[in-house]
Amino acid sequence: MHFTLKSVMSLQAGLIGALMLAASAPASAQSAYITQVNPNSSGFTSTASPSIQLVPVSQNAPRETAFVPTPETAATARNGNIAQTLEIGSFNRVFQSQSGGNNFSNVGVIGTNNNVGVFQGGRDQSNLGLINTQGLSIGVFQPPGAAPVNMLIAKLPNGSLLIKR
Repeated sequence: MHFTLKSVMSLQAGLIGALMLAASAPASAQSAYITQVNPNSSGFTSTASPSIQLVPVSQNAPRETAFVPTPETAATARNGNIAQTLEIGSFNRVFQSQSGGNNFSNVGVIGTNNNVGVFQGGRDQSNLGLINTQGLSIGVFQPPGAAPVNMLIAKLPNGSLLIKR
């Protein structure tokens, strides 16, 4: 059997690469959630029981898992604010500002280059959906106790804009 120097070198490089890949530790990531409620406040409740470990056991053992409640499953306080955003597309910008208590804001954007701003003063609710839109700028301003805003804005296949309240 005849081997050239070039084929032996490529075989050695392949073996070294496979060895390095096998020797490296698997990568793992952890979730990060921002709590909007002070855990020491009187209205704070958690769905996790005290006997459940809430942090990963070890940084170096990716196969070991622990229960970490997601924001959707964690109970919030009576006076809590909730701001949720779903963005699918590119170059979309969503800003949600809430002051006071009992605010709920849900924004969904499917499209490109859209700007959405939601400003709530207290005791407000808003649901806003942009579907198949491009280059729209939408602002929702709610003073304390304003009527709920439920709006769907969609670009139809014929090019017209549907605004449903």
